[in-house]
Amino acid sequence: MARGTRFDGRARLTLLALLTLAIALPVAFAARRASAGWLPATASGRSASALGITGNRIGGLYPGASRTLTLTLRNRDSKHAIDVRRVRVRDVGTTVRGCKASRRNLRLRQSRLKQVTIAPGGSYRVHALLTMPNSVANACQGAAFELRYSAQVRRRGHS
Repeated sequence: MARGTRFDGRARLTLLALLTLAIALPVAFAARRASAGWLPATASGRSASALGITGNRIGGLYPGASRTLTLTLRNRDSKHAIDVRRVRVRDVGTTVRGCKASRRNLRLRQSRLKQVTIAPGGSYRVHALLTMPNSVANACQGAAFELRYSAQVRRRGHS
């Protein structure tokens, strides 16, 4: 009888270990991918300067995600080249109350741009990196971030 009881104890212990493993693995996987239940946010913007600047719409932003924003700079002047010295991207608002436009919710890393000359009617592309940090407010789920683009521009041959 004692031997049968010991076997039942081992069987229970083995079953308990297997159940613990079966529960622990999905929990560990879910913790690793904490963003799985996150409703992705988006970002898009518009130009605030005389230079035509357009950017691609960014989707799928969740805690820890990084996306590349591609800006196309268009010289609207068909007769003169322009010099672009600096391009700036700013987060100016969101569509969700409680989700503020701040570095805590969306980080922007802009590429260093040396002076670029754009031919009359021509265009040039620059990139910025958008990252949603893990510190993002829960209210930012599904939010659309509004971005504003600007640049320092000088018409070629003028000071």
